[in-house]
Amino acid sequence: MASKKDNIIFLAMRLIKEKGFLSLSYDDISKELGITKAAVHYYFERKEDLGVAVCEKLEAGLLESYERTLNQMTDHQGEPWYFIESRIDTIRPNEICPISSLQGDYEDLPESMKNILEEISKNEMELWASLVRQYSPNLDNDDIARTILLSVKGALQYRRVLDGRAFENMMSSIQTQFYRSLSSEGGS
Repeated sequence: MASKKDNIIFLAMRLIKEKGFLSLSYDDISKELGITKAAVHYYFERKEDLGVAVCEKLEAGLLESYERTLNQMTDHQGEPWYFIESRIDTIRPNEICPISSLQGDYEDLPESMKNILEEISKNEMELWASLVRQYSPNLDNDDIARTILLSVKGALQYRRVLDGRAFENMMSSIQTQFYRSLSSEGGS
């Protein structure tokens, strides 16, 4: 069973995916969890502290997705696309990628959050590109990996506005382009 602190972090992450960090309030958290604002402040004195905890949870999730995907690829039971799918599975249709959401608020974030968000952003790109390189070692550059990741993030934004079928079509097209690009570059 998750601790009260973990529940606060998970709820904050969900709210960030729905409306961004800047719109997140301790009042929202306390009402939804049925606790006092003082209880939220007990675990996270400042909103910045909560934001850093969310970023740390995001980083851990990225690494877990990478490790699972890498293990599946090593066992010849998976492909790099599993990394994308595992990340999307954590985002409901009315939400966007939490990293993208935080990036949207970047200029107004506290310095400590900016620093960790920069690291998460670099790591997300590098972990995905690393999986693509391992799957397709003959690929000369990371342009395909970057383009695909950014396309997926854009599709997640559009999913909030358009219906689920449009999102499925976008993702199918992105995945097709991904594997077609790897094939044309001499990949697996």
